[in-house]
Amino acid sequence: MADSARARCSPSLRRLADASGETINLAVPGPDGVEHLAQEDTAHYVGVTDWVGRRVPFGLAANGKCFLTFGGAGHAQSGEIRANGYATSIDELEVGLTAMAAPVLGANGAAIAALSISGPTTRLKQRVDELAPLLTSEAATLSRRLRGAA
Repeated sequence: MADSARARCSPSLRRLADASGETINLAVPGPDGVEHLAQEDTAHYVGVTDWVGRRVPFGLAANGKCFLTFGGAGHAQSGEIRANGYATSIDELEVGLTAMAAPVLGANGAAIAALSISGPTTRLKQRVDELAPLLTSEAATLSRRLRGAA
């Protein structure tokens, strides 16, 4: 994703960080897993690490599950992910880490990126239902912005 596209994503990351108080990431699918491009940090002392530049397996990460579901490969939870509009990873990538992600869709309906909210399971797991509408709305807005429709 070009730097200009990353710059267009920045307001979405900031809005999600301000609203959730958690760590927000923008990721894209790479050849060997999820590639994290940009991050807005948590407002809490206990948060997650800097993910920018890190790669993680598709099947264990919430954003990776979005890429599998909205990219053609599929995932065991794809039906649920499509119905909800977002994926979760609760203690899957690492015990104590919860993440939720929504796809940023290109014109063809495939995920070109994903927005994720992550934080400690003890704090974030019980907020998934509360934050899901905000996350999916921001991902839809970003989808339109990147396609030039907003």
